[in-house]
Amino acid sequence: MAVAYEHITRNKRRSLLWAALFPLSFALFLWTGTLGCFVLLAAWRYFQRENVWVWKDVLVSSFVSVADIWIWLLPLGFAVAAFWAWQALKQGDKIILSCAGARELPRREAADAYELLENLCLSGGDIVPRLYVLDDESLNAFSVGSHPWAAGIVLSSGLLHKLPRAELEAVLAHELAHIRNYDPRDMSMLVMCLGFFTFAGEYLFFGRDKDDEEYFDSNGRIRKPPVNPNLLMMYCGALLMAYGYLLAPALRYALSASYEMQADAQAALMTRHPAALRRALWRIHQDSRLEALDGMSLIGVMCIERPSGPARLFERWCGAGKIHPPLETRMRALNDMDGMFSNIPAD
Repeated sequence: MAVAYEHITRNKRRSLLWAALFPLSFALFLWTGTLGCFVLLAAWRYFQRENVWVWKDVLVSSFVSVADIWIWLLPLGFAVAAFWAWQALKQGDKIILSCAGARELPRREAADAYELLENLCLSGGDIVPRLYVLDDESLNAFSVGSHPWAAGIVLSSGLLHKLPRAELEAVLAHELAHIRNYDPRDMSMLVMCLGFFTFAGEYLFFGRDKDDEEYFDSNGRIRKPPVNPNLLMMYCGALLMAYGYLLAPALRYALSASYEMQADAQAALMTRHPAALRRALWRIHQDSRLEALDGMSLIGVMCIERPSGPARLFERWCGAGKIHPPLETRMRALNDMDGMFSNIPAD
C-alpha cells in the first residue's frame, strides 16, 4: 500500500511539474526559433549588400533584432503555453473525450457495467466515475479526469458486448486503479500539450490538417499533403512541430510501463481474481484497434492496450509503443498473483 501512496504522490507532483515546465521550455524554444529566423534574414540581407557572409556581423545584427522584440514576445509565448497547460490540467478530459468521439453511456444500455463499477467503488470507498462508450466493436478502454471526483471510464462497445462479467469487472477495476493513482491527470497533461504543438505545427506548415479526408486517395492511402505557400507560416509550423518532436521522448520517460503494471496489480487486489484480468488482457490484445483513435497515437498511450495500427514516425520517436508492457510480462505477473487468492472462496 505504501508503494501505491508513493505512486499517487509522485503523479500529483509530476503533473504540476509538467504544467510549469511547458511554458518555460516553450518560451526558451520560441526565443531560439526567433533568433534562427533573424539569422537567416540577416545573412540574406548582408550577402545581398556585401556579396559575402561575415558571420560575426550577422549574429550581432540578429541578437540586436531579437532583443528589440523579445520584450513582448517572451510574455506572449509564455502566456500562450501557460494557458494551454492550464486548459490541459482543467479541461483535458473533456477535450480528449471530444477528440475520441466518446459519448456518455446510459445506464439502460449497460446495467451490468454500472452495477460492477458501483460495487467496486463501494468496496474501496471511491466516488463512482462516469461511464462513456466508443461505438467500436474492438476491445479497449481508458480513463480520463484530473481528479478522482471528476473522472470517467471510456469503454468500447465491443468490450461491453464480448467480455464475460468477471472479465469486464477486471477491466473496470484496472481503470479505477488508474483513477485512484491520478494517472489520467499525468497522462492528459503530456498528451494535450504535445498534441497541441504538433497539431498546430502541422496545420500551419501544411495550411490545414494533413489528415484531412481529401488527402486520402481512392485506395485509402495518404497522399503527400500540399505545403503551405506562406513562408512565414511554414517556418512557424516547422518550429512548432520541431518543439513537439523534441519533447515527444518525454512520454517514454514520464509514462513508464509501471503505470500499467501498478494498475494490473491493484485491479487483481480489488477483484481478488487475477485470472479474470489475465483472460481479459488476452482477449483485448487480439482485437485492440479502435478506428476512432487512428491517427491519435497520443490518446492511444492512455488505453489498456495500444489501440492503433502500424506505428507512425511520431509514435516510434516518442516510444509510445513501449509505454505498454509486453502482454507476456503482464500475464506472468498476474499468474504469480493467482496463488495469493487460491484459498479465498469466491463471492
